[in-house]
Amino acid sequence: MKTGVLLMSTGSPDRIEDVEPFMRRILIRRPPSPEVVREFQDRYRQIGGRSPLLEISRAQARALEASLKMPVYVGMRFWTPLIREAVDQARKDGIERLVGVALAPHFSPISVGAYLAELEATGIPCVSIRQWYREPAFLAYWKRAVADREFVLFTAHSIPVEGAEPYPTQVAETIRAVVSGPHALAWQSRSPSPTPWLGPEIGDVLGTLKGRVTVAPIGFVSEHLEVLYDLDLFYRRKAEDLGLSWERLPMPNDHPMLIEALDSAVRRHL
Repeated sequence: MKTGVLLMSTGSPDRIEDVEPFMRRILIRRPPSPEVVREFQDRYRQIGGRSPLLEISRAQARALEASLKMPVYVGMRFWTPLIREAVDQARKDGIERLVGVALAPHFSPISVGAYLAELEATGIPCVSIRQWYREPAFLAYWKRAVADREFVLFTAHSIPVEGAEPYPTQVAETIRAVVSGPHALAWQSRSPSPTPWLGPEIGDVLGTLKGRVTVAPIGFVSEHLEVLYDLDLFYRRKAEDLGLSWERLPMPNDHPMLIEALDSAVRRHL
């Protein structure tokens, strides 16, 4: 049976003009207001007009393909190439079975779980990798990145508290594995909602900090809007207004250690 790999992520709009339809795909139950659309269009303008997420995901796929010596595809949940489009292409290429991997190391039911459900709904025989945060190369990447730092602020995407497990537990486990010095965890990029989300948020933590803050977005693997705008612009400004020195560590992107982690996770499911 010819096997391939499908890397999956949220997706991002290609142009400012695509922000509204992109957000409508995400906020299907309550379409975004014109004010919210304009706000997010401005965020994309501030990071250069578009997110590099797709290009980075494709670079990760090329590197993983070279490492595994098998076809690797990229599929997005909310923008092109969609997961079903990637599966269609795999079928055309003669792929009979896919190993699905979300480009997020920790299992969150509303994100990773949704990616895997979309893959399974296509009907192609598949193996779903629920999480890969324990991969030694992934942990080694962040352990090296945070070594000898005065204080590390770890961040991950917030989600609703109800049904959140095992996500927050896995994030906390990752942090314990990579740091022994002073550190804290804060959650970011929550959507407006009347229901409780994981906290504390970054803004609530900043006022308790002093001196130099090294930010490690351990819940993400690529540069995208939540890193380039939320961390590099929005929270950096707030931190500097409080007299803090703010340094955001490089994302794994297509670093060889990330590819090694993905390679290991896939090989164990072949």
